[in-house]
Amino acid sequence: MSPAAAALATFRQAIARVARQEPCGAGHWWLDLDVDGEFAAPEPGQFVQILLGATATSTFLPRPMSVAAVSRVAGGWRLGFLYAPVGAGTLALSRLRAGDAADVLGPLGRGYPLEEPGTPMLVAGGRGVAPLLFAAEAFARAGRRSALLFGARNAAALVACDDARRRLDAAGGTLHLATDDGSAGFRGDVVRLLDSLAPDLPAPLVIHACGPHGMLKALAGWALAHGVRAHLAMESVMACGTGVCRGCPLPRSAAGRAAWSPDTPSLFGNAEHAMCCTEGPVFEARELDWERVT
Repeated sequence: MSPAAAALATFRQAIARVARQEPCGAGHWWLDLDVDGEFAAPEPGQFVQILLGATATSTFLPRPMSVAAVSRVAGGWRLGFLYAPVGAGTLALSRLRAGDAADVLGPLGRGYPLEEPGTPMLVAGGRGVAPLLFAAEAFARAGRRSALLFGARNAAALVACDDARRRLDAAGGTLHLATDDGSAGFRGDVVRLLDSLAPDLPAPLVIHACGPHGMLKALAGWALAHGVRAHLAMESVMACGTGVCRGCPLPRSAAGRAAWSPDTPSLFGNAEHAMCCTEGPVFEARELDWERVT
């Protein structure tokens, strides 16, 4: 069974309780939700759908949230999320306090293939750092060291940078910063930083990334030009998170269309488009047509 199919087979809905909710700088919040032991532990790169009750918000749709941390607690799991309150749904989410309840559906989607051999390079833009810190810890448990390249417009936009440094140190990894204005670390974007570091790293490199689509497009171009496999966590408007609503299509590349089979489950899209929620959110760079990704 493929990782995507396995995810569809194991997701469930549950009531979660807020264990912690606090601001973590740059207009972002950290949220910990506790779920029972029947909820499968998410893997790095997977996401859950969070839905608040009608008394908490008038927002009709759940919010897809990338998982930033997972730890065992009595009776189940504690799931961590890094997010920015930017719309009605996430603003309502930021008003939750310890003990409050929320509906969660998951774990959903295809995560990072961390078992792939090579030198792991984790590339983050802004709050895209969240699932990559989770990945760095998973690599550490497997006895592998990773490097995190973390970029933003300026030092103030390096979300939860102190926490990133602490978690990378604990995982035995290395942290490299990049800012457009040079206010922290390398002056320039993370793709230029990667280009400067790559010649000194053991080949083959394997990239795992999350960030704005513009960054991912540039990173995909770099990876394709250098023959490097890059696994990129995409974002799209989602309603169901399970492929039913067909609201999150991403254009397949020629290679992606050639790999598609008529036997592919319908929840995984069609020959022209992949569903971000079921076939992703993590895609290998060669699977998508980056000229048509918006």
